[in-house]
Amino acid sequence: MTLASSNSNNNSDDDELFERATTLIGKSASSLVSLSFLLLLSTQRDAITTTLFIGSILNAISGKILKKILNHDRPAELKLSDRVKLKPSDGGMPSSHAMSLSFIGTVILFGVIVPTATTTINNNNNMTSSIIAGVLMLIYSAIALRYRVRDHLHTMDQIIVGYGLGLTNAIIWLKYAVFSSSNNNNDDAVVGPVVSMVQQYLISGSSSSSSSSSSETNQFPIVGLVVPILVGVLVVGSFERRIGVWLSKERKGVVDDDDDNDEDDKMK
Repeated sequence: MTLASSNSNNNSDDDELFERATTLIGKSASSLVSLSFLLLLSTQRDAITTTLFIGSILNAISGKILKKILNHDRPAELKLSDRVKLKPSDGGMPSSHAMSLSFIGTVILFGVIVPTATTTINNNNNMTSSIIAGVLMLIYSAIALRYRVRDHLHTMDQIIVGYGLGLTNAIIWLKYAVFSSSNNNNDDAVVGPVVSMVQQYLISGSSSSSSSSSSETNQFPIVGLVVPILVGVLVVGSFERRIGVWLSKERKGVVDDDDDNDEDDKMK
């Protein structure tokens, strides 16, 4: 075997490994990101994390509304592709995966990681960790979105528009809902209006729930996690499609049973 052929085989193996990794990341992205965000909410359960979660749900809903309004077709190659078993039936503009990955990555980085790093000891080390976390999230998002273009789930334009919209929504949510500039002349920041409302009406330990146990003080009630779980399942695309397929099969089964009963009645 020559050196050139050996290098070619190595490159081929590396490409195959990368494509497998792309498939694994791409197929699991929506579930993994949603479950990770839910895990963060279940462990933190503070006003800011709860507000970030609310923002992610609103971001996902806005993406679905835009899809209905724009009604932009997905790539024609998707219908002929054998790689995607559960093919989406909705439009492709904007990419809801790109919107969610962009929004969640941005709000987690600038709403949780960076503020934590800047308010703790060893700021330099913590900021370095924040930069590394941001780069890793960006790489993960890039691979997950590459999968969606590679397998013809979206065009590149749909991905770019979706990512841009998610980033824009995240910046607006962070600026006007989570954080707010203080009205006085100092540089301190105060919490935004949505965080204030969440703190007042949803978080245990507020004036409306002062009798809560000390372990639950200033935290979203753990039993209340049922609501974001159900909403998240309904708005996450892959879960939504699986529910839709299951419902269509159930309806088809009911229709088939009715047809069989009609045939039996005719025979009688």
